[in-house]
Amino acid sequence: MSTRRGQRYTTSYKEREKAKQDPYAILRAPRGPLICPECHAVFAKKRWMFDEAEFARLSASAGTRTMLCPACRKIRDAYPEGIVTLRWPDLDKHEAEVRGLISNEEARALAVNPLARVMKIVTFNKREMEVQTTSDQLAQRIGRELVRAFGGKASYRWAHKDMMLRVEWVGPESAARSRSQAAKRKV
Repeated sequence: MSTRRGQRYTTSYKEREKAKQDPYAILRAPRGPLICPECHAVFAKKRWMFDEAEFARLSASAGTRTMLCPACRKIRDAYPEGIVTLRWPDLDKHEAEVRGLISNEEARALAVNPLARVMKIVTFNKREMEVQTTSDQLAQRIGRELVRAFGGKASYRWAHKDMMLRVEWVGPESAARSRSQAAKRKV
C-alpha cells in the first residue's frame, strides 16, 4: 500500500507494546528438578507443583538443587501482583466469614497454580481490609467470590505495562443503615 506521494504506508506507530514479563519467572528451565525449601514445591517438567512424596524423595537425594520458588521470592521481597481492598461497614461482623472465603479461594487456586498465594491480610480498622496476593488472577478470583457471596460491587484496575491488579470491593450497606436512610428520605 502506498500514499499519494509514493511513500510506503506504515503502521509502526500502531505497534503493540510487549507485555511485561514476570520478573520472578524462570525464563530457562534448569536441568534436573528443583525443590523449594520453604513451601516444599517441586519444579519438574518445566512447572512448579506440590507433591510431598516427590519432595521427600528429591530432598533425600544428594544431587537435587534447592531454589526458592517465584511465589516464595515474591513473599520474601513483598512484591504483590494483586491487591484486594475491602470496604464494608459490617466487615467486623463478617470478618471470620471473609477470611474463610479468602482461604477457600486460595486453596482452589493452589490446586490449579501452586504459585498463586495470599501474601498477607492486613486489617486497617473495623471497616477496611487489604489482601495482597502473588498473582493477579487470584486477586481477581477473590473479588469475584466476594461479590458472589456478599453482594456489593468490585472494580478492577490493571496497572499500565505491569502485571499488577488492584481490586476494590465495596460491600453492601447493612439492612439497618439502609432502612434508616430510607426513613430520612421520606421525612
